[in-house]
Amino acid sequence: MNARLLILLPASLITAPALAQGGDSPLDPLFTCRDIADDGARLACLDAAVDALRSETESGEVVAVDREQIEAAEEATYGLTIPQFRLPGLSLPGGGEDAELAELESASASPQRVIVRDTNGQIESIEGLAVAEISENRSGDTIVRLANGQVWRQTDDTYVQLTRSRADTDYTATISNGALGSHFMRLDNGGRRFRVERVE
Repeated sequence: MNARLLILLPASLITAPALAQGGDSPLDPLFTCRDIADDGARLACLDAAVDALRSETESGEVVAVDREQIEAAEEATYGLTIPQFRLPGLSLPGGGEDAELAELESASASPQRVIVRDTNGQIESIEGLAVAEISENRSGDTIVRLANGQVWRQTDDTYVQLTRSRADTDYTATISNGALGSHFMRLDNGGRRFRVERVE
């Protein structure tokens, strides 16, 4: 059996930074009630706290998500300048379209990918991402469109080595963190890594 972590969060806090930092739990009133010694008072407190929590979930002020949903959303928004997102199947304010996120987070696009996280659980790199297309813009920057729908643009002048006889879809890419929120990409043909930014 796979263990799943159920997390209740205020809908207004469903952003990447908020998920990383945490905050007051909607379950805190329940925990407070549990410490009441008198049985009748404790039961009354618990009933009131449960009723309040039910009301908040029904109104959408509080949503329940599991660890898999959070990690999928973090992966889908990796590299975005403003990492605010909508979790799959949930109607939350300030995010993108559900269909777009579902496409971005699809594990089937890169089934062999490996996500490397630091000791705080934040993504350090994603390896083995399937490539859909490699092209150049008018400035000569390499544009890499991944099979998961993400588009990354080269931002330095590093020569990006490609093999003419190799189809774009035969490549995989590794994207890793750089300094000050920057990112690097390396294709799996032994070439040098180059600095990139996510544009879609």
